[in-house]
Amino acid sequence: MNVEEYFERAWKYYSENNFDGAIAVLTDVIKHEPENASAHYKRGMVYSEKKEFDLAIADYTSAIRLEPEYGCFYFERALAYAFKKNKALVISDLEMALKIDPQNKDYREALEEALSW
Repeated sequence: MNVEEYFERAWKYYSENNFDGAIAVLTDVIKHEPENASAHYKRGMVYSEKKEFDLAIADYTSAIRLEPEYGCFYFERALAYAFKKNKALVISDLEMALKIDPQNKDYREALEEALSW
């Protein structure tokens, strides 16, 4: 099975709210391809859905370390930090996301909201 097939399987589990199944599949991808930023990012999203924000932040951080040019990685990590009430890190990540993609309306609105806390 190639990586895309693993991602499809993980998405199937995710769409069925089988978050543990999705995590298991994505963990398997990471085990075989530890430098796969998308796998870390996607697993972070599943952990966020489970409200396991520390694990989500760790995965988003890994994705950022591997491919720092994607604003969505910073954006999702900012959302996880928001659930942990860490305003400074939320703002920092949203500013970085906007630096990468200055036209992104979602990033801009989230930053404006975070600054008004």
